[in-house]
Amino acid sequence: MTVRRSTAAVSGALALLLAASLAAGCGGESPPTPSDPTAAKGFLTQALDAWKGGKPKDSLTKEKPSILVNDPDWERKSKLTDYKVEGDGQALGAGVQWTVPLTLSVKGKTVEKKAVYVVNVAEAMVTVSRLDMDF
Repeated sequence: MTVRRSTAAVSGALALLLAASLAAGCGGESPPTPSDPTAAKGFLTQALDAWKGGKPKDSLTKEKPSILVNDPDWERKSKLTDYKVEGDGQALGAGVQWTVPLTLSVKGKTVEKKAVYVVNVAEAMVTVSRLDMDF
């Protein structure tokens, strides 16, 4: 069975989750600083270029700042053959979100997907997380 989610539903769920976690456990701490959209886009492009270039995703942890990537297709060793990051992204909590069309080679077959990436930029670490989308 395939679970279908709209971009708005996923964005709303993530925003609620972030708001709930901030309200529940902050202990008076200020919320995280919002990620700079230009820097976030640069890190997302860097990660996708590394994947397209055949590098393992763990190779990005050696960068300064360290880039941690969560992408199930990359983890399954699918080959990224093309992608397109457009626009300035959309704020999502402290991160920035993009919907990115991907072209993959999976077991010799071309597969096209749209993926939603959320990039959070901090001083020492950047996280690039993918939410599976079924369009």
